[in-house]
Amino acid sequence: MKKITRKLLFALCAFMFLSNMAISQEQKSFTIDKLSVEGRVDFDYEHGKTSTSGIGGKFFNFEMKGSFLNDFSYRIRQRIDMQGSGSKTDFMILSYHAHKNWSITAGKMPLAVGGWEYDLPPIDVYFASLFWNNFPCYDVGAQVEYHSNNKKHDIIFQVTNSTFTPDKFAGMYAYNLIWYGNVGLLKTAYSINMMEQNKGEYINYISLGNDFDFGKMHLVVDFINRGFFNQSDFLFGDFSLIGEVKYAFNDKFTLMAKGGYDRNKHSYFKEVEENEIMIPQPQAYDMTVTPGVEYTFAGLGFEAYPYKGNKNVRLHGFFAFNDLKEPTDDMLNPNSSNLELQFNLGVTWRINFVK
Repeated sequence: MKKITRKLLFALCAFMFLSNMAISQEQKSFTIDKLSVEGRVDFDYEHGKTSTSGIGGKFFNFEMKGSFLNDFSYRIRQRIDMQGSGSKTDFMILSYHAHKNWSITAGKMPLAVGGWEYDLPPIDVYFASLFWNNFPCYDVGAQVEYHSNNKKHDIIFQVTNSTFTPDKFAGMYAYNLIWYGNVGLLKTAYSINMMEQNKGEYINYISLGNDFDFGKMHLVVDFINRGFFNQSDFLFGDFSLIGEVKYAFNDKFTLMAKGGYDRNKHSYFKEVEENEIMIPQPQAYDMTVTPGVEYTFAGLGFEAYPYKGNKNVRLHGFFAFNDLKEPTDDMLNPNSSNLELQFNLGVTWRINFVK
């Protein structure tokens, strides 16, 4: 009887040990590395031709990412724009890490366009270029990624639906090649992009994002050239230039200055039928910055983290201006100027359920 009892106890212990091992192995095959929610609320005062002010939510994000089956990882980010444009899926991606240097990713993702302003999550952007405000950057596609052995360089080739397509089944695509590099003081986000704006008609982006890291100070310079190869002044006819300096006095307070300039002086004429008559009408090469427009913006701001060693609550504020010059039919005043001033104070909070 004692022998049977010992065998039963031994079998029970062995079963519990093996069960725990199986559960542990199963848990290891699926991980949640990050599970968080974050939100941002701002007070805005804007003064232009009229004055407006108010308190409103900017964004509310839900994000989850992790891995499973050793070779796969996933990321989901759902963003709710509380200013009225609804809910948007920024990320819904699955990655297969085939090798330490190679991976494949598919799903809803940001288009691989260079520039550090472009690369920031919307919740972390306070005032921005006209290009940033007008470019719809998330779409469905796939990409192949190369990662260097020293983990300082990533080269990505991506194919997605064109962000300008009127319908996801229109057969219009974007082809993007980007290099994220780390070269001493300089971090790069350089890309070459070909995006189908109309069927068979591609606009080219050359985007050069430069982040100079001087320790407490960061200097960011982004340049984005846009154009069709058959247009005159392919370089510098339609472009955005953005610069930003951030200085961190300590881990609780950062001061920043940012400015930029968008310009597009290119359009072309296309025969359009009206009342059975073909009439030439001006058409835009670029769908993000309207032809004839010049946009200048600049501002000063701060970020403050009231809890030492904790970045989950952030206060911010800035004062900025922007000047939008648009073409008019007035021969005496060919460009109208719309100067606006903006004052903003806000708070961003994050809750990390899993780190």
